[in-house]
Amino acid sequence: MTKAPELSELNAIRHGLSASFLQHYHHAGFKLAEPLPVTSREDKSVIFVGAAISALKKDYVLPQKIPAGGLVLAQNAVRTRNIKNMLVDDFNPKWGSYFTNIDTVCPYAKKEEALELALDFFYNKARIAPEDLLLRVNSQDRELFSLVQKSGHPTVEIDAHPEKYYRHTVGIDGIYGENFNFAVRHKHTGEYGDVGNFIIFRDKNNGAPLFLEVGFGDTVIMQPKYGLKHIMDCYPFMPHPALDNNYKFKDCIITSQAIMREGLMPSSRDEQSKILYKYLRGIYYFAERADLKTAELAKILHRSEEMIFGNVRAQPAMMRLFADKGRRIDELNRATLLNLKEKGLTR
Repeated sequence: MTKAPELSELNAIRHGLSASFLQHYHHAGFKLAEPLPVTSREDKSVIFVGAAISALKKDYVLPQKIPAGGLVLAQNAVRTRNIKNMLVDDFNPKWGSYFTNIDTVCPYAKKEEALELALDFFYNKARIAPEDLLLRVNSQDRELFSLVQKSGHPTVEIDAHPEKYYRHTVGIDGIYGENFNFAVRHKHTGEYGDVGNFIIFRDKNNGAPLFLEVGFGDTVIMQPKYGLKHIMDCYPFMPHPALDNNYKFKDCIITSQAIMREGLMPSSRDEQSKILYKYLRGIYYFAERADLKTAELAKILHRSEEMIFGNVRAQPAMMRLFADKGRRIDELNRATLLNLKEKGLTR
């Protein structure tokens, strides 16, 4: 049975997972592609870079210049669906806003090899037993269904979800994706949780196959493998009563730090800056609820950034913001809470 990692091991495990993925595919002939900053505006279809495909559109996907050997990358990503409910009492986010998308894109002709490589990665690099890796496929997607059957993988789930579960968008007009999903069994609960997709992208007009994408999230693999209680437990936050089991607080901290480390500051001038401000308001709110003193909050932010990112860049600016704008942040949070109370979403 896989041993639960110590706090000090979490970052090494997470970075090691990405490194082994890159190495695995690079040795198979895939070209290493450069990731983007999460605040990059290169992909106009998203506010923040939320998937690796954003880093590949401009130079490879749109001009149809995907190398014959394929591309592989590890892309830090931010998906902000949690932020709108962060102050709702009963909202317990299943996923974190910040993660690393380990991903490959390759020509359609490599579909058999692409699946073989993915299964080999799970079996021999991530050390997931075949019975703990579930392939979730739609039998109506005949090509993917046949591919899964031919793979010989022993654990397959067929037609268990609505059709939209097996469909994928990429933010490019005229293109859609058919996918099957990979899921890993949690070592304590026995439940399977989705960790990534195998996608055939097709032309909407005629259904012709265009290219493949096979990608995963680092933390969604780690959580079930090591039997962690929550996805945010994949990050080495210091033990503290204000943080323990407050996954929304942790989410606000790590996402704000990831964004601000790239130089973005909160404001009302654009969507990126507005969303960052909301995450920072979340930090302020949860710190107030826990009755954290300024020095104690500063220590939590400093230590978490140091442990997760390796050095401290964002924490001083965050503390200056709270000192300068604390009253205004508190007013905005009170207005948000009043609105939620009127809707019956908080007490």
